[in-house]
Parts: sequence; C-alpha cells; structure tokens
Amino acid sequence: MRNKILFFLSIVSFLISLVLPVHFIFDKPDEYLGYVYLSVGWYTFPYLDFFCWLGNFTLLVSWIFYKKKFSLYTAYLTAVLMSFYGINHLFELDILMIKEYHLPLFGYWLWFLSSIFQIIYLYKRNYIKSQTI
Repeated sequence: MRNKILFFLSIVSFLISLVLPVHFIFDKPDEYLGYVYLSVGWYTFPYLDFFCWLGNFTLLVSWIFYKKKFSLYTAYLTAVLMSFYGINHLFELDILMIKEYHLPLFGYWLWFLSSIFQIIYLYKRNYIKSQTI
C-alpha cells in the first residue's frame, strides 16, 4: 500500500483538477472548470488543443495498465501532451489561440501534476524495484 501512494495521488489530483477552474478567474469561474474542459475538449479536433485533451486518455490507459511496462511510456506521452497547453501559455506562443495569458493556470497545474505522479510511481515500480532484485 505504501508503494501505491503516488498512484493514488495521481488519481486524486486529476479528480480535484476536474472541480477547480483551469484558469484562476473571478468573473465566471463556472465556465472554466476542469470537467467542462474534459467534456468539450474533443470539439477542438483539428487544433493543438485536441492533443492536450488526449492526455486524459493516455493517463487513463496508464492507470488501467499500471502493471504493464508500456504504461510508463503512456505516462511519458501524457506529460508531453499535457505540457503543450502549459508551454503555449507560459511563452505566449498563441499556438492554441489562448486569450487568457494573464490568468494563472490553477487547475491545469493539478492536472499536469497527476501525470508527474504517475510517471514517478511507474518509474519507481519498474526500474528501481527491478534493480533491487
């Protein structure tokens, strides 16, 4: 059980990110909640936003198949896909056509942190455990 703390932290941080606003705003926070982004993210299919949204599915695959070796690769892919949104926001590249560059990404960082927790858990499970045998 002690070894799975990071796995559960990954799931909990993802679930918390769904009920928090992605952007920290004060005027209409209901429009920016994580579950809204999750449910309508597929609308952005031809754009780079769609690949950020696909990070949800690669994270789900890494959770489901956490005992398999390829789950670490899907967790890496998740972090890469999720980072597109943050990199665009931080460097104001306007690739994703984000208009809220002045707003901090509150819920996004918890969403991204869920992939980092999963990577650390799977790395410890696959590589550090195999070296101690």
